[in-house]
Amino acid sequence: MASIVRKCALRLFALVFLNSATAVADDFQRGLDAFGNANYEAALAAWLPLAEQGDMNAMYNVGLIYDEGLGVDANKAAALKWYLPAAEAGDVSAQFNVAIIYDFGDGVPEDNEAAIHWYTRAAKQADEQAQYNVALMHARGEGTRIDLAEAVKWYQLSADLGLAAAQHNLAHFYDVGHGVPENNRKAMSLYKRAAAQGHRDAQYALALMYDEGDGIAEDDLVAADWYGRAAEQGHVSAQFNLAIMYDVGEGIPENNERAIKWYTAAANQEHADSQLNLGIMYENGEGTEVDHAQAMQWYRRAADQGHRDAQYAVALMFDEGMGVAEDNVAAIAWYTRAAEQGDAMAQNNLGAMYDAGEGTSPNDREAVKWYRLSANQGNSIAQNNLGAMYYAGEGIRANKTQAYKWFYIAGELGNDDARNNREIAATRLRTSQVKKGKKLALEWLKDHGEAAVSR
Repeated sequence: MASIVRKCALRLFALVFLNSATAVADDFQRGLDAFGNANYEAALAAWLPLAEQGDMNAMYNVGLIYDEGLGVDANKAAALKWYLPAAEAGDVSAQFNVAIIYDFGDGVPEDNEAAIHWYTRAAKQADEQAQYNVALMHARGEGTRIDLAEAVKWYQLSADLGLAAAQHNLAHFYDVGHGVPENNRKAMSLYKRAAAQGHRDAQYALALMYDEGDGIAEDDLVAADWYGRAAEQGHVSAQFNLAIMYDVGEGIPENNERAIKWYTAAANQEHADSQLNLGIMYENGEGTEVDHAQAMQWYRRAADQGHRDAQYAVALMFDEGMGVAEDNVAAIAWYTRAAEQGDAMAQNNLGAMYDAGEGTSPNDREAVKWYRLSANQGNSIAQNNLGAMYYAGEGIRANKTQAYKWFYIAGELGNDDARNNREIAATRLRTSQVKKGKKLALEWLKDHGEAAVSR
């Protein structure tokens, strides 16, 4: 889904003056000359007396100096004081800057109602950035009630004047049917206009439409091209999606070196999925030499962000001593984090560590707890382990029927150890226990359906 662009920040300043008396004009020009030479103190000294006499152009420029903190400490309240008369007189730049100050509440109390008032006055003078911000405030209900029709109206006016951000946001509305009927053709047209101006979110959105065949014929080559343009501008999701395309050869030739390049770009922006995938590539030597230490570094960065699969990978590296010294205490800590987020393999391995007393004291009850959680997610290894605990009565009361049930389920999911255990158990259990265990197993398999996948 395309993202909504933030409001425009302060625009570039404009220095203007009207015909005045010769002395006033000379003073004003002296200020312009000083400003052009970056001598802001001299510019302020030239303009301030004129501003105090009511010269609107000088008032605007004094406001600008305080607004930008040019040669003085930035002072938004002082800037607002000098901008307001010019804004009231109809100066569009002053109106916009007044709106920005009220909008962001920098140095003055935030006032969204005042902001939308001044944005609207500037917007009615065909200021495309003001039109964009009016639209954004109507869309979000800032300073006014949410009014998507008004938002669409102002986005359209701004888009027609060529503002890429407005083109993108209006395209998003048509893309998802927000405030207007969904219309992929209009969305694509607007995305293209914004993308051609280098708007990276529009480039990414356009790539997604081609990638997913959203209202148009799927075209992986075109998608890759637009992802690439956005990726070059630092769009993290575009970098990740482009890396995926190179990684798996989706519509373009597989290229692990390029996959690593774009995973790395996104990973350095703390994109957790990219960090995980980069770790996998270093661990397996895909597009690079096998480097377990490097793999561990990327896994750890994703894991520290709470990425469940990365936490499992970190635990496994500690467990097996890959890229780091073997450390069962660290392994159990990371398995626990992943297990608590529902990772079935982590739950099984955590159960196994409690079962064997690795990194912790042996605890059969904890082992059973984690085996059961994993088994109920369809993990055949955990199912076999849980069956063994029921069979031996370790951590739970012995129950041969339940043992056979879990051996049977795991066997049906392709676990060879469970099949062997099922055959052995069948020779030692009563016929009634075998029949009941099988019945319970078939009911479980029916209830869990596609979720019952061997891992």
